[in-house]
Amino acid sequence: MKKLMFLFCGLFIFAGTLSAQSIEELKAMQAEKAGAAAALQAEADALQTQIDQFPGWKIGGLGLVGFDLAGNSDWFAIDQPQSSQNSLGLGFTAFANLDQPKYFWRNNLVINMRQIKSKENPDATEVESITDALELSSLYGYKLTDKIAISAEGRMATTVLNFLDPGKITASAGLTWTPIENLLVLVHPLGYELNLPDGDLVSAPGAKIGAIYTREIVPGVMWNSNLSAFLAYAGGTNDEGIELSAGDLSNWTWINGFGFNIWKGIGVGLNLGLRQDKQLAYLAALNGNDVTEENPLQFYYNLGLSYGF
Repeated sequence: MKKLMFLFCGLFIFAGTLSAQSIEELKAMQAEKAGAAAALQAEADALQTQIDQFPGWKIGGLGLVGFDLAGNSDWFAIDQPQSSQNSLGLGFTAFANLDQPKYFWRNNLVINMRQIKSKENPDATEVESITDALELSSLYGYKLTDKIAISAEGRMATTVLNFLDPGKITASAGLTWTPIENLLVLVHPLGYELNLPDGDLVSAPGAKIGAIYTREIVPGVMWNSNLSAFLAYAGGTNDEGIELSAGDLSNWTWINGFGFNIWKGIGVGLNLGLRQDKQLAYLAALNGNDVTEENPLQFYYNLGLSYGF
């Protein structure tokens, strides 16, 4: 009996020793494979950096959609017991950039729309635009150095549904500076901004300054930022006989897009727009809108599912 017990104890100790050795061997193999994987990933990242820096066309963008439904039937606790509402938001940011040793060409498109359709009774349906913005720009530059270029830009800002009513078309020329990777700053002292509709709004010569920044700020989060400002050199008089100073004709717009990648380009997107434009505020008041300030901060946002490419 004692021999049998000693035999079992010996077998148990031997099995434990083999198990410990196997675990340590497996851990060592795991560490070796992890090190090899890290080295391969570093090589892949280095190759991707070379691809990103290689001259040629680079095309990408972010599409965004948000949709929601709401409704009630015989819900008599509210003023409209028979009502329904749905909203659809669409956003699209795209770029097509060409980079060559002696020149570059950068094109950018931003579209943001959100509409609400409300039905307060079976016979009445109202569609209202909450957000409607269209921005299109094209910048060409001839490189003097790696960081400085002579450049010219054409830019249009309006809405999709009310195309160029109102709207602005800006043409400018000057210098472009690239202080760091992914950041482009332009200073164009020669510029002209055409404001439409003509008469209600005043056009003027001026300087265009701006900045474009695009990069992955943290893993899985892309940020695209476009700041554009126009500084008028002189004022003017509109069809209503109102004198406008150079400051009244100056304006700025800052558009930001954020893409949060969750799975294979699919994720959550956020578009955010800020603007100050005294002429647009004046036109809104002329059309009967309630404008409480002469030059309020204009703001829109659009949040929804996104797909990056």
